[in-house]
Amino acid sequence: MSQMNPEVVIVNDHNFELPTAFEVIIDTILLSVSHHNNVSLTISFVNIGEMEILNNKYYGYAQSTDVLSFEANEIDPETGRLILGDIVICYPHVQNQSSYLNNNLFDELKLMIIHGLLHLLGYDHDDENKKSKMWHLQDKILKMNNIQLNQLPE
Repeated sequence: MSQMNPEVVIVNDHNFELPTAFEVIIDTILLSVSHHNNVSLTISFVNIGEMEILNNKYYGYAQSTDVLSFEANEIDPETGRLILGDIVICYPHVQNQSSYLNNNLFDELKLMIIHGLLHLLGYDHDDENKKSKMWHLQDKILKMNNIQLNQLPE
């Protein structure tokens, strides 16, 4: 069986300016965690109002946040691909955050993709041990992709 590339669907209804090469970052992440590439995921870029609605509906916080992940982990019966889920990024929130932290906007957006995909792959930071593992892997992926941030968001 030949190696498949991940299927990445980008939803950008607001026509935000986006960096290129998401697939390279996603390949790096999958390789770093020894995961196969026969996967699909959706990355959506939304405004603050849309993110507030999602964060309130699913997590009970009536406020915006930078990134949310919604895990699916289902097999598409037509393609056999593993559907990892959805990553939702609040572009204006990340834009403000990158400015506040003095980070390049595109690098900050790439961090959100890395962080969101790690969540879809089962990583979390809800206790110190898990956080240490996730942050270590996230840092490794940032370095592998030459993404340099002055400061990480909290």
